[in-house]
Amino acid sequence: MTLRVRIIVLLALAPLAASAQVGETNNTVLVISSDASNWVLHAGGTVAQMIDEGMDAYVIRIGNDEKDSWDLPPEETALKTKQESEEAARILGVKRVISLGFRSSEFRDVPFVTMRDRIAFYIRLYKPKVLFIPNPYTHQERNHDRYYGGRAAEDAWRAAAFENFFPAMKGAGPAPHITPEVYYFASPVDPARREPEASATFAPQPKMIDISGVIEKKVKAAQALSTINRSMAMRIAERLQSTGRRIRSIDEMNAAAIDRLVEERVRGLGALGAEGTSYAAAEEFRYAGVEFRIPSAYR
Repeated sequence: MTLRVRIIVLLALAPLAASAQVGETNNTVLVISSDASNWVLHAGGTVAQMIDEGMDAYVIRIGNDEKDSWDLPPEETALKTKQESEEAARILGVKRVISLGFRSSEFRDVPFVTMRDRIAFYIRLYKPKVLFIPNPYTHQERNHDRYYGGRAAEDAWRAAAFENFFPAMKGAGPAPHITPEVYYFASPVDPARREPEASATFAPQPKMIDISGVIEKKVKAAQALSTINRSMAMRIAERLQSTGRRIRSIDEMNAAAIDRLVEERVRGLGALGAEGTSYAAAEEFRYAGVEFRIPSAYR
C-alpha cells in the first residue's frame, strides 16, 4: 500500500478514532435480552464469571414476558416475571435489571428506531466494556422477539458511537461510546452455529466459554424464573400427554419437579456447549472483539 493510500485510509478512520476518545469505557458488562430467560440460559454463566472477576453488570430486558405463564392473566404474568427476572439477576450478581416493558411477541410492531434508541441510551449511559446481545442471525429460532431485539441491539451498538445519532442528547445526555467487545448469544439449535464466517475482521467468530465454576449459580438463577418455568413444564406435559408419552421426573407437576427439569436443562445446555472442548460445562457465542472491523495493519 502506498503512503498516499495509507493517509487516505487513516483519514477515513479518523472520525471513528475521535468518537472512541469521547468519554470512558467502564469495567462494566451490559446485557440486552428480549425476554427474562434467554440471557440467563445462554449467557448467564459467562456474565456471572465476569462479575466474579470484578466487573459490574446490568441487564436491559426489552419485553415484559406477559404471555409466558400457565393460567395467569397477562398483567399478573408481567409483574411476576419482572420480579423473578430481578431475583435471577441478583443470584448471578447483576446490579440492576432495567425492564423496558415492550409487549412480548409483538416486537415486530414496535418502530425499529424506538427500540434501538432506548437501548443505545443505556449503552451510552453505562459505557460498557462488554456487551451481550441476542444473535439475530441464528437459524431455527422460533421466538421472533429475539430476532427483532437482536437487530435493534446490534444497531444500537453501532449508533451509540456516532455523535450525529440522538441529537437531543447533545449537551444533556450521555456522550457517544464505542463498546470494544460484543458477545452474540442464542439457543444452540443452529447446526451451523460453530462454523467460522469469513475472518475475525469481518464477522463475529464462534467462541466457547468455560462456565464449570459457576454452573451451580446458573442453575439457581434459572430456577428463580418460576412463572416461565412452570409454563414450560406444563406445556411439555401437555404435549407428552397428547402423544401418549411421559417423563417420569414430571409425573407430579410440583415445584420440586419443575426445578429438577430446569436443572437438567441448564446442565444439558452446559454439556452441549462444551462439546469438542476440554470443559465440563460451557456457553457458546459469536464474538466480536478487537479484530472486528479493524484490519491487523491498523491495530
